[in-house]
Amino acid sequence: MPKALEENGFAFYFFSADCSERAHIHVKRGSGAGKIWIQPNIEVFYLTGFKVKEQKQILKLVIKCHDQLNHFWNEHCNNK
Repeated sequence: MPKALEENGFAFYFFSADCSERAHIHVKRGSGAGKIWIQPNIEVFYLTGFKVKEQKQILKLVIKCHDQLNHFWNEHCNNK
């Protein structure tokens, strides 16, 4: 479970077994969990256990770090 980013208590990671899916990132903090597609567009698949304010923070972080997350995904999944 490679960790791509950790910021404001949110851990962003992905599963190596997910490389056959379209690019996405998982997020966790406390009991909250989520999955966000990062290609071809940023799109929330699910965010459960997060308050609306936290969901907005998560999306802002994904937008801000989009290039980094894409690079991390591509580097890991294309080198398997």
